[in-house]
Amino acid sequence: MSMLGTLGKIAMGVMVAKTVGKAMGGGSGGGLLGGLLGGNKSQAPQSGTPNSSGGGFGDLLNSFAGDKDQSQNGGGLGDLLSNVLQGKEVNAGPSEEKKAEVLLNAMLNAAKADGKIDADEEAKLTKHIADASPEEIAIVKKAISSPLDVAAFIKSVPQGMEQQVYMMSLMAIDLDNQKEAEYLDSLARGLNIPQQTANLIHQKVGAPVLYS
Repeated sequence: MSMLGTLGKIAMGVMVAKTVGKAMGGGSGGGLLGGLLGGNKSQAPQSGTPNSSGGGFGDLLNSFAGDKDQSQNGGGLGDLLSNVLQGKEVNAGPSEEKKAEVLLNAMLNAAKADGKIDADEEAKLTKHIADASPEEIAIVKKAISSPLDVAAFIKSVPQGMEQQVYMMSLMAIDLDNQKEAEYLDSLARGLNIPQQTANLIHQKVGAPVLYS
């Protein structure tokens, strides 16, 4: 496996968990998951340049990418991650692997926003990456156990990935408490994401907006 594959496995686990939760609550979680995997193109954002992802998660992630977010295969990081989520083989270069690690940290940091990740939550996360390499598992476990440091994480975000990082952070939580809202606000401010842009990201992933 690669860091991109590790990110894909954990992202899938998070999305499935959220989908099941919404379905049990009477929501339309299945439609959300289907859209993210490319099965419901009507939920994909409209963009000026079509890509090879076929809609869903790839389009969504690419729509928030900087102009320089292009993989060696001519598409964005979202195309590669979308293929991973669909079980396809991908060949990610060092740049994409590093970006995948940043997005993975974004999800894990967001999960800590309302407190540390406990042993049960860690087990649920790591069970999805049992086939990852020892090095990749160690990276994930280190990210899980490390104290949340928003300022340090913000400094680690490469230019052009700000909105992608914010989107993945939002995807990792339910945004149902004040601490999570405060974390997203701190992240948006630190990444210089305007409030209107943050609200747009929330709308595109079907989450409550943060700013009125």
